[in-house]
Amino acid sequence: MSPFVPFSDASKLWEPQAEELRRMVPASPLGGLAFDPWLLAPKVGLRVAECNFAGLTEAEKNYMQDLHGDHWSGGFVPTALPDGSRLCMLNPDQSYRRQKITLMEEIAHSFLGHSPTVLSMSGESRYRDFNKKQEHEAYGVGAAVLLPWRLFFPMLNRGDNVASLSEAFDVTRELVQYRIKVCGAFPLYSKRQRTAAVA
Repeated sequence: MSPFVPFSDASKLWEPQAEELRRMVPASPLGGLAFDPWLLAPKVGLRVAECNFAGLTEAEKNYMQDLHGDHWSGGFVPTALPDGSRLCMLNPDQSYRRQKITLMEEIAHSFLGHSPTVLSMSGESRYRDFNKKQEHEAYGVGAAVLLPWRLFFPMLNRGDNVASLSEAFDVTRELVQYRIKVCGAFPLYSKRQRTAAVA
């Protein structure tokens, strides 16, 4: 394991897994620091498609499309397609940057061999089981792929703010904030921002 890892224990475990995933796509055509998970998806056996919500009632469509509630972002079908790949569905109403972390999370689930969640029905209601540990790990690894510590930390340490980091890596500001906190870098980030403010 590289000695250059995040401060928090969980993130130290995620970083090598994220680097392994990044190495599957030698160079991103997006250029700069941005990473394209759509190029990575086939490498872990996922085929990506947008969901059109066909067959749902109007109430179900409204629920799925409630971006403020963030009810559904994406997921993959556990049953394999004839070629052995699995279909990964994304919510088309979410932004490109939000879709990036959703897809990256699903890629991480597949790469880490997580068991898929199960959608169940009870009368008119639908619900799925939730494995908090798996979700936490997949999101953490996915975020580390999009914001790798070796590239992210030097910029954070020199005083780049959330907005500029978001633009540099082409991800949401919320993802940058998550990564700063989950890596244990918030005290350092706050200090660098205070220094930049008085410079």
